[in-house]
Amino acid sequence: MTEQTIKKQVAREDYNELYSAKLHFASFDICEKLPTIISVISLSFGVLGLAFAEFNSKALAALLLIIGIIGIILKPRELQKEQYEATGISLTDISKKLEHIYCEVDIQDTNSVAKARADLAQVQAEHRAVDTMPPVLLSSWHAHYKVFSEHNSDWMSTELDLGFNDKVPLSLRAVVIGAIVVALLWLNPFCITSKTWAWVS
Repeated sequence: MTEQTIKKQVAREDYNELYSAKLHFASFDICEKLPTIISVISLSFGVLGLAFAEFNSKALAALLLIIGIIGIILKPRELQKEQYEATGISLTDISKKLEHIYCEVDIQDTNSVAKARADLAQVQAEHRAVDTMPPVLLSSWHAHYKVFSEHNSDWMSTELDLGFNDKVPLSLRAVVIGAIVVALLWLNPFCITSKTWAWVS
C-alpha cells in the first residue's frame, strides 16, 4: 500500500465519519428547533386569525394542520435528541483521530505508512462499535452544509478531489431546479395558467 493510497483511504474514512457525525448533529438540530418553530408559527397565525379575516381561510387552516401533524410525527425522534448528540460527538472524536493520522503519514518513512494502516484499522473498528441512529428527514441537506461550510474540511476535499456535485446533495439540486422550472412556467406569458395573464387583465 503506497503512501498516497493510505492518505486517500484515511481521507475517505474521515469523510464517512465526519458526514455521519454531522448527520446526527443535523438530526439533533431539527429535533431541538423544529418543534419550537412549529409552535411559534401556529400560535402566530392563530393570533393573526383573531385580528384579520384574511387569516381565517380553509387553505391556511389545512396548512397549519399539516404542520401540526409533522410536529406529532417528529415527537418520538425529539425524545431521542440526546442520543443524536452523543453519537455525533463520538463520531467527531473519531474524525479528529483520522485527521491526526493523515497529518502524521510521512512519504519517506515506511514505518509511518505501516503505523497509519494499523491506526486506520483501529479507527474503523471504533466506528463499527458506535451505535448510529436513523437520520431525520432532510437532515442530509443540513449535514452537507455542516461538513463543507461549518467544518474545516479543505484537506479532505483536496485529497478526494470533491467538487460541487459532491458538496450539494442531488435531492436539493432537483428541488431547486424543479422550483425554477415551476416559477418560469408560472411567469411565462405563453402558459395558460401563467400569472402574467392576470397582470395583463
